[in-house]
Amino acid sequence: MFNLVKDDFDENSDDILNSINKMLEKNKKEKEEKNEKIDKED
Repeated sequence: MFNLVKDDFDENSDDILNSINKMLEKNKKEKEEKNEKIDKED
């Protein structure tokens, strides 16, 4: 049973990691844009 779960995770791990990376990248961009906006206001 554990091996089945592990195999499923291995198959999905790339998708999961890609999703996490996309989320992190999006958050990073949003944060940078916010900082640029604040810098321009000063």
